Amino acid sequence: MRKNLTLLVLLVLLGGVASAQYYYLPYTSPGQNPGNLNTDLEYPVGGGLDASWTPIKGSSSTPAWSNIQTLPFTFNFDGVNVTDFKVSTTGILTFDTGSSTNPPSSSNQVLPNAAIPDKSICVWGIQGTGTNDSIVVKTFGTAPNRQYWVFFSSYSLGGAAATAFTYFSIVLEETTNNIYIVDQRSSQSSTLTLGVQINSTTAFDVVGAPSTAILAGTDPSSADNAYYQFVQGVQASDEAELTSLTVTQFVTVPGSSNIAGKITNYGASPINTITIKWENAGNVYTDTKTGLNIPFSSSYSFTHATPLSVTNASTYPVKVWVELAGDANQNNDTLNAVVSGLTFLPNKKVVFEEATGTWCGWCPRGTVFMDSLRSVHPNDALLIAVHNADPMTNATYDAGIGGLIGGYPSGLVDRYNIDVDPSSFFVHYANRINDVAPLDVNVGVTYDAQTTVMTIELSATLASDLTGDYRFNAVVVEEDVTGTGTTWNQTNYYANNAQGPMGGFESLPNPVPAAVMHYDHVGREILGGWDGQAGSMPSSMTANGVYTYTFNYTVPVSYDISQMHVIGWVSDPSGRILNANRGDLAVGIAQPAASTFTADLFPNPATSSNSNLVINLQKNSPVTVEIYDMTGKLVRSNSSTLSAGEYQYSLNLTGMQVGIYNVNILANGEKLNKRLVITE
Repeated sequence: MRKNLTLLVLLVLLGGVASAQYYYLPYTSPGQNPGNLNTDLEYPVGGGLDASWTPIKGSSSTPAWSNIQTLPFTFNFDGVNVTDFKVSTTGILTFDTGSSTNPPSSSNQVLPNAAIPDKSICVWGIQGTGTNDSIVVKTFGTAPNRQYWVFFSSYSLGGAAATAFTYFSIVLEETTNNIYIVDQRSSQSSTLTLGVQINSTTAFDVVGAPSTAILAGTDPSSADNAYYQFVQGVQASDEAELTSLTVTQFVTVPGSSNIAGKITNYGASPINTITIKWENAGNVYTDTKTGLNIPFSSSYSFTHATPLSVTNASTYPVKVWVELAGDANQNNDTLNAVVSGLTFLPNKKVVFEEATGTWCGWCPRGTVFMDSLRSVHPNDALLIAVHNADPMTNATYDAGIGGLIGGYPSGLVDRYNIDVDPSSFFVHYANRINDVAPLDVNVGVTYDAQTTVMTIELSATLASDLTGDYRFNAVVVEEDVTGTGTTWNQTNYYANNAQGPMGGFESLPNPVPAAVMHYDHVGREILGGWDGQAGSMPSSMTANGVYTYTFNYTVPVSYDISQMHVIGWVSDPSGRILNANRGDLAVGIAQPAASTFTADLFPNPATSSNSNLVINLQKNSPVTVEIYDMTGKLVRSNSSTLSAGEYQYSLNLTGMQVGIYNVNILANGEKLNKRLVITE
């Protein structure tokens, strides 16, 4: 009797596995891909997509299946292990590789549907008919936690929206056997059928099918992606996730940072009460929210009752978590952040890197909006035009920005926002200018007319402790660049008012003759390479510290030194620009060594109360000492007449802030320029 009962229980368990069901969790604004394993940009094959992706099916004028493919790991679908699959050019992945069912058209319908084979995952309503359209695959992560991505790259939307592009992926996850449908990038809103079909009578699709809206915009990063997680089993009654955490990253001391965020309910039952806790330095602060009614898939935004007190210029690691009675999954309840105290409020500036080219007919739009930024925000919008395939191209700069954009003109804003149309530059300026940076950047530039070497001295004054791979970089920029020949003509699609007004280009011909064109903001050289100069900053830096780095650049004789300046910045470990500044030849051009006197400064670097000038005169002469800051402002000046001989003077640095200064010494009609660094 006991043996029969055991057998019966086993059969029931096996039957449950063989007839598994799914439920889905919607992640409509996660700011990343599932698990954050895939950080590749979303571009067509050969148009910026990483070559490590493997194509399995090209475009097809009619719906078609790919060849049968093999997964790099065993995946459990609906309770059954599978390894082989095929994909249609209409967005269907099926494990029923032996099915003779023709691939469905792109005219999507609700699931279940007889046009869809058994054991299928659907992004139904897209089509791969364009020349750039391709299905590619790639594995991310390491065993036993890999993800296998099937990426519909540069696909089109079906029906009336067929000219619009869209990027979706189906993701299979090792060990968890989760299925993800990732909404990545689209140029036009449309509706699709997203879901899992077991057979012609059983399916699990996203609410709204066949009219589920596309959520992602045109950003080629994962910042605007959405995804749906399909899980085998029965949805838990109680399941909360701490979806996002918001703190003020940099706070001027003394100050405070609110602990805020968003909680999402992924349980079947509404959330009425939840406890939010945060911890710093062993102290835990509790806030229980009551009287709530958060239904499934809805979110609740909170601010913790106790803010973080920031009392000194150090880092404050913060751990935040939520507690819900009966929570089925506590692995998604916790997030961490770091708040940094600042000793002063740095002066934020925003860097715009615009990809352009004389061959590009739409690029006059970039010219107009860049010049408008210069006019409206002349002091804190730092502008660089990065040229492609024309006489002003710098290969390193062109390759770096080309991998981050989908077309021309386009741009980067502080390298936080990528593939930004120039018409949106003002919006992104407004979003970035009020960000608090943890440091100030100064840029000093001198030029030796005899050697044609430009010396760029960068300094960063930190308002907070920083640890990590921070880097200096500098770009040499030239204004009013002109040239002759057809490659200097500017192609102009706005000619004859064909596209409406565009800053005067509508009144110019196509192309605009080289003799008429004066190109501004031209990025001549990026001295630290695309990623910045490795090792240019220490891995651990302290608040109020001044850190420096020097670049030397030999200026080609064809460049106009009088039209040149330098934009320097500091990037964080992710490559984003924290803060920047512009350096001009503000105090003139350095001269050869004086023949009638020598001069030196010590100590250098110096403190604000300790630096000396030693001068040795070969003959009697009036002597003038001038100290300029990096903006070219004269901050100290002293003159006297001295006899031949050696003299030592204590410089008056009282009240001068940390940073880099130019010291000019004039005697016997000659001038020497010395650079003075004040560190505290």
